[in-house]
Amino acid sequence: AAMSISLVIMILFSGFTVQPDVIPPYYIWLYWGNLFAWVIRAVAVNEYQSGFYGQPFSEDGTTVGEATLERFGFIFKGEAFEYVWVWYTVLFCVGLCLLSLLVSVWSLMHVRFATGGTLGGSEDDDNDIAAQKNSTTDSNTVSLESRGATLVFKDVNYTVKASTSNDKLQLLKGISGYFPAGKMTALMGSSGAGKTTLMDVLSLRKASGEVTGDVRVNGHPQEPNSFRRMTGYVEQFDVQSPQLTVRETVEFSAKMRLDESIPIETKLKFVDHILAMLELDTISGFLIGNDTGGLSFEQKKRLSIAVELAANPACIFLDEPTSGLDARAASIVMRSLRRIADSGIAVVATIHQPSVAIFNSFDSLLLLKRGGETVFFGELGDESYNLIEYLESYPATTPIKGGENPATWMLTAIGAGSGGSDAEDFDYAKAYAQSPLSKDCINQIDSMNNRMMDSAKITFPTKYATTSRTQSIEVYKRLSMIYWRSPGYNRVRLLVSGIVALLFGSVFASQRVPQNEGDMNSRITSIYITALFLGVNAMNTVLPVFEMERNMFYRHQASLMYDHRAIALAFTLVEVPFILLASMVFCLLWYFTVGFAVNAAKFFSYWLFMTFSLGVFTFFGQGIMSVFRDSQTAQGFGSLLIGMSSIFGGILIRPQAINTFWMWAYWTFPLHYVLEGIFTSQFEDDNTPITASMGSPFYEYVLNKNCPGEEANNSLPEECITGTAEDWVYVSFGGNWVPKHIPYDILYLIGAIIVAKVLTLYGLKRKNYLAK
Repeated sequence: AAMSISLVIMILFSGFTVQPDVIPPYYIWLYWGNLFAWVIRAVAVNEYQSGFYGQPFSEDGTTVGEATLERFGFIFKGEAFEYVWVWYTVLFCVGLCLLSLLVSVWSLMHVRFATGGTLGGSEDDDNDIAAQKNSTTDSNTVSLESRGATLVFKDVNYTVKASTSNDKLQLLKGISGYFPAGKMTALMGSSGAGKTTLMDVLSLRKASGEVTGDVRVNGHPQEPNSFRRMTGYVEQFDVQSPQLTVRETVEFSAKMRLDESIPIETKLKFVDHILAMLELDTISGFLIGNDTGGLSFEQKKRLSIAVELAANPACIFLDEPTSGLDARAASIVMRSLRRIADSGIAVVATIHQPSVAIFNSFDSLLLLKRGGETVFFGELGDESYNLIEYLESYPATTPIKGGENPATWMLTAIGAGSGGSDAEDFDYAKAYAQSPLSKDCINQIDSMNNRMMDSAKITFPTKYATTSRTQSIEVYKRLSMIYWRSPGYNRVRLLVSGIVALLFGSVFASQRVPQNEGDMNSRITSIYITALFLGVNAMNTVLPVFEMERNMFYRHQASLMYDHRAIALAFTLVEVPFILLASMVFCLLWYFTVGFAVNAAKFFSYWLFMTFSLGVFTFFGQGIMSVFRDSQTAQGFGSLLIGMSSIFGGILIRPQAINTFWMWAYWTFPLHYVLEGIFTSQFEDDNTPITASMGSPFYEYVLNKNCPGEEANNSLPEECITGTAEDWVYVSFGGNWVPKHIPYDILYLIGAIIVAKVLTLYGLKRKNYLAK
């Protein structure tokens, strides 16, 4: 915000927005200390004092170049700036660079900003024990009936196209196994073994590549929509909206993923049950926060699990749930997973370098080697007895030492550990394929598939658990809460609107009625800059906000919480009040300060077009962000829209001066319609006398109109060279901007917003930059 306001001040007092001779005395110091002002003045003087414009302009010896500089206010002590001021500018810029460098060095040495901490570490072991004992004793909670499911997969293969050639890479090779209901299964292997890939394939999270094999749920073929609804997936680095509380986040998941026929009271009690099970009930009212303050990493892990449990899944997948946690935090997570499994849910987790306690918490293990081949699948047994007995049955395996971590020993034995293997020539994958353990696995899979019953089939009549109406309402409520708790976005943009209005308005507070062309030019350019700046600010600030919630939508969509129409509608509705309020704040503080007519129709016309301006740029920002990967790329393409709107908005290049080739840009980009609507509505029937500057098109117009036949000179009476503000706007824009165009301007801007929303819908439906 500070940077934006500084930029506005530099632009306002640059000599372009408000002519130097129009800047009031109490602000003239901002002109002389302004880098933009020095550079613009140097460019103008370098051009018009170069000798190319040395032709005589008037009888007193003034040249065309000097007259042009004087006309636009570039004067010093009553005369046009001389060429020496170009060199003064060079000295000023060098001095400013040195001063900035010194300030930067001093600030880096003496200024420090402390960051906030997390909520982690405030709970002691006694609290953990108490929470463990009381986590499921709350009489106000309710547990929904679990639909435990056994996931069976046979001969699963996954192939992708190589990134540097047309070759195909097989990442999974004939993987078979099953994840029983009510059991915890670990997926392990070295980096590149395919453990996360297998989990993504089985959970239908892969959007590319070719998958073959047979996957069944309770013996029935895997049906994509029903399977997504009956499962949960916790990513390794899952992100939740920092503006929401723990309870609000879990409640939203429950409302979206539990069947709509379940009463809301039951859903809320089920949420209480989930929070208690995961020991989150004591912090349920805390905001999630971000890296500089909020929940700890471990608490966010448990929250991500709670969000998935709110769907009452039959199976839950977790990608490295203990990675990055200390021993105590990991034990809390594992304790929570054990409760989940004991409730009848199949728990599947990839694990990297677990401790002995964590490893022995699992019931079964699926071990893969690099290349996506199975080395072991089966029950671990007490203290990993089955695993140890199986691997030690091969002579190539170094026996486990007393007290050694079975997980570390296992990975080292098969050559997946950090220290390599003593049996590198032994193929454990081939040995497993020929072992009785593999045959038992296949027999068990066939037996499960043959015993399938229709009553065990888990299916849903609809793709989503809720109707489109419920989705729209709940997503809107959630997004409204996020916006209300985002002062860095909404309150700041209201503040910026107010500051810009007061700053620009204060320039004209001492002269609220224009008298000459310099005054009119300054007002017109100020309207242009304020509309452009607030539009740019609206677009640039919405990008990161939309990006974060768009990425959240990708995760929610993968779980079939709601569709793209619900989030697109919510993003539209939630922005409208803030757009209306921001434009109203600006207009109230700007309109009357600058001296526009005290006329309700004209005021609301100005407010209407400023609202359209903020709306168009905001919604195009959303649309662009929905199509591109990140806010940096979107900002680049947004700058193209902003730049073209600025150049061909009708101010920098007047409509009558635009080259025929570029007229398409004038008619295409939105700022032209905003400015035309504002200018023509505000200056219609405005008879304020405006004195023309000699040599301008307006001078020739009023001279021919008021005193036809007279020659241009400095001694003409005032009435010959005075017109109205309405005439000035008409002449300045070549007669192209007239009040009868206002309805068409409004229709265009409405159409532009519709195009922006269609682009948003397209991006949300067709693009998913988090797809695996």
